Amino acid sequence: MDNLTDAHWFPLTSQGNIYSMTKLCSAIGSDKILVASLKRKIYSCEYNRTPKYRHLRPLVKELLFTYIPNGAEIISIDAYNKSEKGDEFVIGITIMKTSNDATVERYLNIYTEGEGDGECDENSTIETVAQNCLMVELSYTPYHLYHTTMPSGRHSVREVVWLLSGSDYNIHMIREDEGSHDYAESSLEKHFPELQNLEAIATWIDIYYYNNQTRRVTAVGCECGLVKVSLVDVENINIIKNWTLRYDKPVSSVRIFCNENVVPKPKFLGGDETDTDERHEEPALNVLVVNTVHASVVFMDILYNDMEKDVKLAGSDSSDCVLCSCIADINMDGKNEILLGTYNQEILVYTLVDDAWEFKERRLFDAPVHSMAYLDLTGDGMKELAVLTQRGVHVLQHDPGEVEKTVMQRFRKYLALRSLT
Repeated sequence: MDNLTDAHWFPLTSQGNIYSMTKLCSAIGSDKILVASLKRKIYSCEYNRTPKYRHLRPLVKELLFTYIPNGAEIISIDAYNKSEKGDEFVIGITIMKTSNDATVERYLNIYTEGEGDGECDENSTIETVAQNCLMVELSYTPYHLYHTTMPSGRHSVREVVWLLSGSDYNIHMIREDEGSHDYAESSLEKHFPELQNLEAIATWIDIYYYNNQTRRVTAVGCECGLVKVSLVDVENINIIKNWTLRYDKPVSSVRIFCNENVVPKPKFLGGDETDTDERHEEPALNVLVVNTVHASVVFMDILYNDMEKDVKLAGSDSSDCVLCSCIADINMDGKNEILLGTYNQEILVYTLVDDAWEFKERRLFDAPVHSMAYLDLTGDGMKELAVLTQRGVHVLQHDPGEVEKTVMQRFRKYLALRSLT
């Protein structure tokens, strides 16, 4: 992380948790992050250019979301853009409120602009979205809120659904009704059978589609230490294989990822920017399991090795409690690195050397690290690392000089290869 410099920092009025930050990926501009604190405050962070287009200016503002009453606590937040041509954001926020009579009310608030009839403004602002709320009452305490695509028979459209883990030892699917445009719980059996009968509180969910979305790998980490990984035939909704592991301490995060940093081919070259993996062969998929106390483990190429080949991340068990993880190519070498955020106020970085993940470096912060996101906040084509700590949000940016040097080296290499053809 030596090539990452501090670009910006903003404080929070109250702390969040490992579910308190999400990213908004724009189809027409730079990306944004949304950060929620437990005491109802929600902020957006983005970068705008000055009128003369010379300098980038960070813009942090509080968003006033409706139907979050006084005294409510925000548990988790997630968001996605349902438009490929504009900004049509859908934001999910789970809240919990204790009433005067000691009863607890829990809701999933879903904020969206329009009713999906094609007449909504695809470039509507987040402020507008924050005023349009659909509420789903919950009978359980919510944990991880996660969105994923689900192949649908409706004109071959990839439908986006919410998956929400709860204190009732189940994962719930929340789906939009095509007719009424309301949201309600739907059965997992016909769409995500691998998530049924978990009988544990899921602390993290991750799903990876490949082979033109005809296959997926689903990973779930649980509070009791249970880890369940499934390979699913999406076309026939058939579980091909299940792997189950049990640890004696909670699992805070699971991640499914490739060693290589897969960049989708741009549309002007005949690619599909919505598909993160255009290869038709089986990719070499790894599963990262982050344990809060014991050493974190990477299971290498599970489609070939099952869950038999594991590599421990040295030192991850000696850094207090590991709270979060992020997969990102932060040194721009074309291969992904593993970042672990800890309660010990640091980020640990691991790089792949041959078949082993080696500890590379650590970066210290002023508070425990709750969450990380790697996205293009500045709109310059280079991604920044957003780090949510107990006190605020840090934005780390790549050194422009190092970026220029890397681009020129690769451009010269490209010219040399082209001259040989």
